[in-house]
Amino acid sequence: MAEELACKNCKFIISHGNRCPICGSEDLTSNWSGYVIIINVDKSKIAKKENIKTNGVYAVSIKD
Repeated sequence: MAEELACKNCKFIISHGNRCPICGSEDLTSNWSGYVIIINVDKSKIAKKENIKTNGVYAVSIKD
């Protein structure tokens, strides 16, 4: 199984590749903790607070 990486820019978690599909950043890290799954960005208070615009899985904390 591939190591999951989190984008340092938008915190989106990816399981393959070297570029974030959300923001296009190549600044990824394996040093993250926790995750939140956003199913409906329009109704999610967490998505609004974190300025998340796309449904998906995001890291709670980036440690780098």
